[in-house]
Amino acid sequence: MVHKLGYISVQPDWTTDIKNALSGAEGTHKFWVSAYKQGSPSIHDNIQATKHTGPDGSTQLVELTSLSSPDISAEYIDMRHLRLSSGKLAIPPALHTAARKAVGCENIVRGTGVRSFDISAYGGLLVAAGDDGVMDVYDVSAARQRVRLEGHLGDVTCCQFFPSGQVVLSGATDMRLKVWSASDGTNPVTMVGHTGAITDTAIVGKGRNVLSAAKDGTVRLWHCGTASLVHTFTLSKLPINKVDVVSTLGEDSVRDDEPDAREFETQGKVLVASCEDGRAVLVDVGSKATIAKFGSAGGQPVRAAAYDVPNCRIYTGLSDGTVQVWSANASSDQPVYSFKRNDSAVSAIRLVNTSAGSVPLVCVGTEDGQLFLASLDPFSSQAADGVDIVEELVGFDVDPISQIRVFQSATQGATRQSVWAAGRDNKVYEF
Repeated sequence: MVHKLGYISVQPDWTTDIKNALSGAEGTHKFWVSAYKQGSPSIHDNIQATKHTGPDGSTQLVELTSLSSPDISAEYIDMRHLRLSSGKLAIPPALHTAARKAVGCENIVRGTGVRSFDISAYGGLLVAAGDDGVMDVYDVSAARQRVRLEGHLGDVTCCQFFPSGQVVLSGATDMRLKVWSASDGTNPVTMVGHTGAITDTAIVGKGRNVLSAAKDGTVRLWHCGTASLVHTFTLSKLPINKVDVVSTLGEDSVRDDEPDAREFETQGKVLVASCEDGRAVLVDVGSKATIAKFGSAGGQPVRAAAYDVPNCRIYTGLSDGTVQVWSANASSDQPVYSFKRNDSAVSAIRLVNTSAGSVPLVCVGTEDGQLFLASLDPFSSQAADGVDIVEELVGFDVDPISQIRVFQSATQGATRQSVWAAGRDNKVYEF
């Protein structure tokens, strides 16, 4: 059974109207809100923002008033946060958060958008790629280009920093994997072997080995120092859409043969592959054995997946907008829990740790610009519906979310990790 959840969208630049109201600018300051739930008529409203003085006589607050419908409730929290709900569509109150920061990628124009990006380990650098075959490294604090990475023969589909924060890994439709210096833009290593466009990459440990996924249905393990292929995981006859590599909590994997001398830190690592054929696959990178498969071949394509190792859970996002929760203990063709908000494909899933508990929030991005944080705990007897949408991250106007990255927050007192996301415009947003 797939649970149908409602949700509320708000005008992406709603903070402008709040700022104008607080500053006393002339005119009416209003922004639109819309509530949706499959099978029910949608609700559309405009919310007017008006400044007023708080109970202490000095604090300036904002009063939010519905202009046309009593079926959406809006509460002002602060300059970056609203709380919206709809009793009519049974949508409980959820925090709606505006971006804390936006880093402009000046060389990526709207129309192509930011296809892939990453932030360096210490947060100082941003690498971003559009659809023109090049990448640019930006200084985050100064919001300016540092160096251009140019040399792929096709569109760059994925890019990420090595743990050092000074070296970049990229893959492209030219079926090549490249390693770059983020300082001078040189490309000392190119790895060739895929027979289809590369779709995603993952770095093993410190980065002497890397993994690449492609439309040829394989994931390949490479040794960067010699630019050589170590192993090919043939997982599907259809494309592999996304990959991730996580560390297990148990003993290192056991293998009968001697590891290849070009393998480093592969023991105890698990590959998570999202397959177009409808399955998510877990593979032991050290022993090369398949651990488990989730979903059925021929089902809805899996576009993204995340593995919560401590809690033994797999989260998958499908092309029809469904988010699924699986027990990672064994292969299965039936999830523990499934929900969807609409039919727009899930494009990215990441886990976000909080200071409150051991079960992370699940951050989901979709092709129609939804970006939200969900508390998914269908394994708990206390969870009535299995899911609670705790926060909507606002900034994308019906634009596909291309990538989500998660890092420790630099904000004092933050209760969760920082979420970075990008889409079709030329900006990368931090929430």
